Amino acid sequence: MKWLRMTLDDAGLPHLSPSTATLVLLLLGVLVGSLTYELTKVFTLSLAVAIGAIGSLLEALNSRAKSRRETVAALWPEILDSLISAMSSGSSIAESILALADDCPVLLRPHFEAFKDDIDSGIELSKSLKRLKARLGHVHADRLIELLSLVDDLGGIGLIDSLRSQVQLVRQEVAFKGEISSKLGWITGTAKFAVGAPWLLVAM
Repeated sequence: MKWLRMTLDDAGLPHLSPSTATLVLLLLGVLVGSLTYELTKVFTLSLAVAIGAIGSLLEALNSRAKSRRETVAALWPEILDSLISAMSSGSSIAESILALADDCPVLLRPHFEAFKDDIDSGIELSKSLKRLKARLGHVHADRLIELLSLVDDLGGIGLIDSLRSQVQLVRQEVAFKGEISSKLGWITGTAKFAVGAPWLLVAM
């Protein structure tokens, strides 16, 4: 369940609970299996197709989560640079984040607009930050929001320096993961083909 919760968050589906997602997957698997049985009258084949359908859906969800993680990671330095610029000019934490509702990349804008709505509706900053963290569902967002929450609760100096360190760390991670992904991508593709080929033969 923990893996599914993290995958749903990374895929941009924080509103969907693991139990609901599991139920949907099982229902779709049963539906596909039942349809296969109606067509073939072979129970073992229907069961295999149902399991394969569930596996395919999980793989699609995982691929969406991975793609979104990579996209958000590539955009995150821009978010941090905007926060550094705003805070350097004297803006508070809340004001700096609120400005992102208009200036951040389009992919992430709805999350910051929702944060703005939370603040406008009177929700305190700490709770609004937690909700923003859940909506973003990304490790870089987790680091940033934990840092901002700590500063908001306890105060402190060196926030801008910490943000600059995060920018450097994120850029290094993105570059490193890009190199690893390009080297291992063909291996992963070959492995997926090897898994899918027997199912293709069964279908034929």
